[in-house]
Amino acid sequence: MKAWVFVALLGGCTGQIQAVPDEEPVRPASYERRTQVGRYSVSVRLMPDPPVLGELFQVQATVQDNRLEKPLETGVVTLNARMPQHDHGMETRPRVRPGVCPEGDTDPPSPTRCPHPDGVYVADGFKFHMSGDWTLMVGVDGPSGQDTTTIVVNQP
Repeated sequence: MKAWVFVALLGGCTGQIQAVPDEEPVRPASYERRTQVGRYSVSVRLMPDPPVLGELFQVQATVQDNRLEKPLETGVVTLNARMPQHDHGMETRPRVRPGVCPEGDTDPPSPTRCPHPDGVYVADGFKFHMSGDWTLMVGVDGPSGQDTTTIVVNQP
């Protein structure tokens, strides 16, 4: 959505008003936020950004444990999105990829045995099917406890 600035043209005092478009807003490379209680810091990237309307995309969340002052490599991170203006979620159910398990490990992945190097969690299966503001919901459960945050992104 473009913002418009109205400028009165004074040349010749005609009194005419002309709409001049603003520059397009610049999207951040990542969206950064502390969780509600402040236990974690979260940096979120959409891949691609902006996502193509109606197509699947990934969300990458990098999580830092603020109490331990290091990346959260052995936690559980959940990612989802909803469109509050219309009171609905997505048509898909994103899933966070499991961490990197030790070589030769045949057991199902677990957060403590299969860490996420550098605190990077990737979720597949996001799809914004409408233009407008979407709220990304990030849940974190790690050594410093449970905490959440939300980040608003605009889908053109």
